[in-house]
Amino acid sequence: APGNGNDSGGISYRRTTPVVAATYRLTPGINAYASAARGFAAPTLNELFYSGRNGGLSFSPSPATSTHLETGIKALVGDRSRVEVAVFQAHTGDELVVAAASGGRTSYKNAGRTLRQGVELALDTAWPGGFTSRLAYTGLRAVYEQSFTTSLGTPATPVTIPAGNRLPGIPRHALFGEVAWHHAASGFHSALEVVARDQVYGDDTNGKQTVAGYPGDKLARPSPAYVLANLRFGVDRQQGPWTLKGFLRIDNLFDRQYIGSVIVGDSA
Repeated sequence: APGNGNDSGGISYRRTTPVVAATYRLTPGINAYASAARGFAAPTLNELFYSGRNGGLSFSPSPATSTHLETGIKALVGDRSRVEVAVFQAHTGDELVVAAASGGRTSYKNAGRTLRQGVELALDTAWPGGFTSRLAYTGLRAVYEQSFTTSLGTPATPVTIPAGNRLPGIPRHALFGEVAWHHAASGFHSALEVVARDQVYGDDTNGKQTVAGYPGDKLARPSPAYVLANLRFGVDRQQGPWTLKGFLRIDNLFDRQYIGSVIVGDSA
């Protein structure tokens, strides 16, 4: 940075992340499992940019640590279907959040605790004639458990983010469905995919507070939910010791307009 002429330095992170898990066979076709783990997420380079004095690189943000719990059941239903159900929870401390966003530059800091709780469901089925289907759903509640203060807008405006606000960039519901067909003799396969995502907030305020310098209420609005259809084709061929694979995809088959990526806390 021109202000001090020297932003060099170094930092290292080290942490043990233990995992313990167990599986119990309830019946020949049903397994129950449970797991517990500790997590560790060091700040990325993007989260260290602009966070220091004079807008230079900062080494002050600490890694986020988390505790994960999960339990579920995996079961065979008949001869053709498999069902998976899982519930999970993750408590995170020192969550990395936006400290300030102004002039196109975003700096980060550690906040308090966050909580993620969710359920995952999946159903895979093989049908006669080479057809298969898959349906997968994720429901996720991701919230701040402690309030914190951030600065948003131009000029920078202090804003208190209350406990209970949803974490931005994370949809509450997500759904994936697929029907595929495979021709064993030729190796040809095709599939129709359907992807659905719930609305996503772009900032920590969840659209509940107007911030000076933001363009009206447009930034505060969440990106809307969407449903997309994708089509794919492929051929897998075995030539001696070689396996040759070719594929063609048509994503967003019906040319829907949607917001597929959100930059959390960004501002002009």
